[in-house]
Amino acid sequence: MITHTDVVMATRFNSPSQRTTSWYEAIAERDPEFVERIQSLRSRNRNRLARLSTLAGRERHGEVRKLLRSGSMHVVYAFDALKAKRRPDTANAECVEALAARCNPFMPSREPVRHGYATSGRAIRRTRIVQDFGPLKRMHQLLVADVLRSLHPPRQDQFLFGGGMPMALKAIEDAFRQGYTHAAEVDLIDFYGRMRPPGLADLLRPLPRAVTDNVVWDHAVRRGLDDALVVCSEDDDPSASGLVGLSLGAATSPVVGEVIIRSLLDTACMGQVVTYADNILILGRGQEDVARWAAQLEEVAQGLEAGPLALRINDTVAFTSRHLPVQFASHWGSAIRHRLNWEPNGRKLAEHLIVERSTVLTDEEIGEVESKISHLARAYPMWRTRESWEACRLAELAAVRYYNRATPPNLSDAKHKLIIAYLTCGRQDLREILPDGTTRQHRERRMALYNAGLELLAVISAEQAA
Repeated sequence: MITHTDVVMATRFNSPSQRTTSWYEAIAERDPEFVERIQSLRSRNRNRLARLSTLAGRERHGEVRKLLRSGSMHVVYAFDALKAKRRPDTANAECVEALAARCNPFMPSREPVRHGYATSGRAIRRTRIVQDFGPLKRMHQLLVADVLRSLHPPRQDQFLFGGGMPMALKAIEDAFRQGYTHAAEVDLIDFYGRMRPPGLADLLRPLPRAVTDNVVWDHAVRRGLDDALVVCSEDDDPSASGLVGLSLGAATSPVVGEVIIRSLLDTACMGQVVTYADNILILGRGQEDVARWAAQLEEVAQGLEAGPLALRINDTVAFTSRHLPVQFASHWGSAIRHRLNWEPNGRKLAEHLIVERSTVLTDEEIGEVESKISHLARAYPMWRTRESWEACRLAELAAVRYYNRATPPNLSDAKHKLIIAYLTCGRQDLREILPDGTTRQHRERRMALYNAGLELLAVISAEQAA
């Protein structure tokens, strides 16, 4: 499922030995006074945005327009847009000022946009258009996103921008301790694709309609898309293709998504809920309690002015159930005594597997995956199989590193991690842990690592016997 976060944007990290100077470091070294000016303006702009919550009526509407036309706002968001694109040739004050001078979110932008495709869904496969915007459109989006955040702050039970998943899980545990023992996850089906501009413009007020049309909805991009791009699969529902609805890849879309979800929850007068992106967990003191709230939410969703939403309401499950966990945003939750145990579900764990147990990863990529695996394991302190899962994944990666470069340090590291995984996971054979390899050389090194592991295991067994 593609959420209304920018999940399709991938990031790669450089290893320390190959690390290049970042865009920010380059401009800070070249023009430190300009960077200090940006920091000062950013602080001032933050105060101006915060002031929006104290205004009302025409005064608020007028201040929104002033902010959107403000030169000090423009230069800060031009800086952020160029920083996001990370082009070394733009790391100077002149490029930032030149981009800021072009900032006008009230008018359409003809800046070219790169298009790609993302496929989501399991039972029903949907192909969606993903857009990668240039610095001008990105500048407009970043500016409008922050204005919208100030105009329409999220509820306390919305956690995408309010502490993230750790705070969302904490809120669920707090509710559980207060007697909310049952829960059902609600997925918003094709959330972005169901939005429509007339109702959306009304919902985002006092954001000017022209800004909604040219930045949030971006009619200029859609006119080009209708002629140039088609959906890949004949089986796809055209309404879910990405040719309509909010853009995947726009900086405004996650913020607008939170505004829509807030409107949905407020209109439905929901009780105890927790949301993260387009995942909503309805909590209740019993099965009937959850069912009543779910029916109320579904009724309101179908009549939402910004676009009728389709909900997938999962079965209500008790946290104390011995057979089924509560599902929420790729997590499984169940009660252990008076606490909730949260662990990643199978799909989330699959993101950290070596694809087809192959050895196409570079040393830099292996280091990145190792870091992510350790971070994931630390994020779930009550995950019952955490240690064995982490040990097996790290052993696989160490083996791949040795397959790539058969140095003594790599062999020693792979051998020790292999034994730790073997003892932790309870496997019957060391070879069950080792990736197969993709070349003859890899398979030879796999056998060498296997034999080295057997020798170390024999030494450990002898020491224990003594």
